[in-house]
Amino acid sequence: MGQESKEYLYLNINQEIDDFFKHLDETIEKQQQELKASKKKNELETKFAQELKLHNELNQRLEELNRRGNDLDRVCATFESRLTIADSDKNRLDSAQEAYQLAKELTGIRLEFEAPPNVAKGYVKNESRKLLQAFEFDMGGGFDSGALWDVIKHTAAPGWPWPTGNENKPNNYL
Repeated sequence: MGQESKEYLYLNINQEIDDFFKHLDETIEKQQQELKASKKKNELETKFAQELKLHNELNQRLEELNRRGNDLDRVCATFESRLTIADSDKNRLDSAQEAYQLAKELTGIRLEFEAPPNVAKGYVKNESRKLLQAFEFDMGGGFDSGALWDVIKHTAAPGWPWPTGNENKPNNYL
């Protein structure tokens, strides 16, 4: 065989080896891409499974909270049905409201119901004199309603001669 045929043979073998490596590189590249796609798919499936598990847990919690809410609604309805004002209490409340409204109109007194229970607090209003006179009294230890009547008298008419005794003081209001 001649030199040319050996070179031709080497070139042919070299070409076939290059084609083989090219084909091998393409196959490896294709498998690497498939491997990357498979990894990405596995990651997405894992995340999806975790999200699905979380979704199911949250749905279970929501169902439990709905059950508790329904139980609370039933308990509240039971309490509301049992909490009624007795007729005697309603009558006493209505009478107290009427007495307060009457005292309010006659004396101009306005009470602050948010004050502590041991404090009488409010103001006396005189529309004709355009006057508001605030008051605050400690109800503990011998409270005398005379001090409140003095505020009412001073607000109504400071120069008016009021009786000195208790004969004209209605003591069932204050």
